[in-house]
Amino acid sequence: MGFSIRELTIVEAQKTMKATLLGKGIRIDVYVKDMEGNAYDIEMQMTKEKELHLRSRYYHSEMDSYHIKAGQKYKDLKKSIVIFVCAFDPFEENRSIYTFETMCSENPEIVLEDKRKTFFVNIFGDRTGVNEKAVNLLDYFKTGEPTDEYTGGLQKRVQEIRADSEWRTNYMTIEMKMDERFEDGKKRGKAEAILELLEDCGSISKELRARIMDETNPDNLKKWLKLATKVNSIEEFVRQM
Repeated sequence: MGFSIRELTIVEAQKTMKATLLGKGIRIDVYVKDMEGNAYDIEMQMTKEKELHLRSRYYHSEMDSYHIKAGQKYKDLKKSIVIFVCAFDPFEENRSIYTFETMCSENPEIVLEDKRKTFFVNIFGDRTGVNEKAVNLLDYFKTGEPTDEYTGGLQKRVQEIRADSEWRTNYMTIEMKMDERFEDGKKRGKAEAILELLEDCGSISKELRARIMDETNPDNLKKWLKLATKVNSIEEFVRQM
């Protein structure tokens, strides 16, 4: 990402943070800290999600609330870095890395030193301008083939873990759940697309919204999506669905 880290400590995998009793809370894939206490949230994002940018905002907020205690000074806040590693291009500019920090609209050269930074990594993006080590790592994520000593070490570790029968059983269970989540994500994405199209035709009743969101048959969702692009009113959609 263009900065040096002396040492990282894995605080907890799949860590749950909840700053307040009634707050939404977050479940972090990988949560690590460096020697200076700066915190890093690393998320693997396999399916496209339109609200990823808002998730990053919420993750930063929850991490800040989690780190600073009552009575502490704001200067005690450490750096908060959120990294999404995506199997798709979140901004469709064919970049491998998108870096975001707070800047002044009137003068982009003025950066607000709020110690927050967000990275969206597209493993399929163009590698122009990306340093060699990052290129090798992204290529490994993309192909599963190591190209240098570091990714070779990763591959060796992956093979060792996969040879562990107990871990492999757990891995297969997780893989099945991930497949289910991926399919659920695709279905939910189609349902949301249908509703977005129908919102241009008028007010959608709670009953119709629930029926579309609860539909599990992919053929029906495909049919309704095509239908939603053609109809001129909600009534016409309901008659033909």
